[in-house]
Amino acid sequence: MPIPKIILIILEILLLAVFLIPAFLGIINTGNIAGLLFAAAALVLTAFSGNFFSFIHKIWCKAPGRIALIFVSLILAFGVCFAGFLTVKMIGAANNAPEKPATVVVLGCHVKGTKPSLMLARRLDAAYEYMTENPDVMCVVTGGKGTGEDITEAEAMKTYLCEKGIDDERILMEDKSTNTEENLAFAKVILEKSGMDGDIVIVTDNFHQYRASLIAQKQGLSSYSISCSTKPELLPTYWVREWFALAKEIFLS
Repeated sequence: MPIPKIILIILEILLLAVFLIPAFLGIINTGNIAGLLFAAAALVLTAFSGNFFSFIHKIWCKAPGRIALIFVSLILAFGVCFAGFLTVKMIGAANNAPEKPATVVVLGCHVKGTKPSLMLARRLDAAYEYMTENPDVMCVVTGGKGTGEDITEAEAMKTYLCEKGIDDERILMEDKSTNTEENLAFAKVILEKSGMDGDIVIVTDNFHQYRASLIAQKQGLSSYSISCSTKPELLPTYWVREWFALAKEIFLS
C-alpha cells in the first residue's frame, strides 16, 4: 500500500476518534454523528479507492451519470464553502470584545441537579471576571428548568455567582426560557422593564457566539461577546453541530 494512502488512512482513523470520544462521555448530537459519518465514509473510500474511482468512471461515461456527478459535486462544494464561511464568522463573533461596559447576559446551559455543568461553570467564570473588572454592570442569567435539573438554570447561575462574591442585587434572573432564542427574547423584556438599554455582552462558548449574535440582532439588541473556552476534546463536535444550527437559523427562521 502506498505511503500517502497509509498516512491518509491514519488521519481518517484519528478523525473518527475525535468524533467518537464525546459519545463515550454521553454526548451524542448532530455534530459528532455527522463527523463520524464523514470520517467513516472517507475511510472506506480511501481503503477502496481503486474500486471507487472505477465506479465513478463508469458513471461519468454516461450523460445522466455525468449530470448527477456534477450536481453532487456542486452540492459538496457549496457545503464546504458554506462551512468555511460559517467558521470565519464564528471566529470573528467569538472575538467581538465589548467596546464599553454593558449589561451581561449569560446564556443558559445544562445544570446537574442544582450545580452548573462544567460548560456552564466556564461561562459563569467568564461572566464573573468581566463583572469584577466592571463593578457597575448588571447581569441577566437565563434558563428555565430542564430534564434532570432540580432547579432552574438561572437560579443555579445566580447562586454560583453570588458564592464567588457578586452582589445578588447585580443579578437579574430570567428563568422561563428553553433555548437561545428565548434566552435573549425574555432577557430583553427584563432589560426593558429595568430601564436598561439594548447594549449587551453575551457570555457563552466561543462556538455559540455567532448564532447568539444573529438572534440578538433579530431581537433588536446590540451585542458584544465574552467567550469562554470549550474542552478541546468536545470542540469539534460542538463546532460541527453549530454549523447545522446556523444553517437552520439562516435559511429557515
